[in-house]
Order: sequence, then C-alpha cells, then structure tokens
Amino acid sequence: MYKLITFLLLVVITSCASYPDAEEIASADYGTYVSPSECKSIAEATIKFGLKDPSSAVFSHSSCSTGYWNSVPIMGLPIAFGYMQTGTVNAKNSFGGYVGAKGYSVLIRNGNVIRWCINNEDGLCIQNTY
Repeated sequence: MYKLITFLLLVVITSCASYPDAEEIASADYGTYVSPSECKSIAEATIKFGLKDPSSAVFSHSSCSTGYWNSVPIMGLPIAFGYMQTGTVNAKNSFGGYVGAKGYSVLIRNGNVIRWCINNEDGLCIQNTY
C-alpha cells in the first residue's frame, strides 16, 4: 500500500514539474565557479546533516558539473541552476548497522547549497531545501 501511495504521489508531483528549454539552459546563471574539491566538501557536509550517524558516512562521489534541478510548482520550487554534485553514501542507522549505499544529489550555487536529497528505499530523491 505504501508503494502505491508513493507512486501516486510521485506521479502527481512530477506531472507538475517543468523542465528548462535549450534557451534557458544556454543563458542560465550557474553562480560562481565551485572547484571539484569544494563541491565534494560542501556536499559531504550537507549530506552528513541528514544522517543518523554522520561520523560513519562513507562517500563515493561522481564528478561535479553545472546542472539544474527542475521546478516543482506544487511545492513552490522554481528551476534552480548551479553546480551539481552526485554520488552515493553509506552510513550506520540507529541500530549501528550500515544501511547500504544510497544515491544523493546536492545543488550548489555561489558556494551555498540550494537543494539536496538522499534517495529513499524506493530510489526516489525527495528534495530538501535550505
């Protein structure tokens, strides 16, 4: 039942999402440059914030590159451009066991995190904002 509700909620939310067109992408302001090492550092600090045991986190990072997060009008979130750091994180849960690697995404603009998420059990990336 939980998966059905999650699926229906996802359909409703994504049906409202809008994607940038080629012109918006070409003219987008991604903010100040963020080096790969800065990108990783900012992403790790952000993702650790959402973990039960931050000190146990084991990261595997993909490359940091310019990117965007689609708008979600139902949540009042416009399209956001910046530097996207993605990867996986594995950390301990409340019982002290590692939960397995989960994907994460962090959008950084002008050195600040705009949006971030850690994938849930169903692989859905539920957005968090600051």
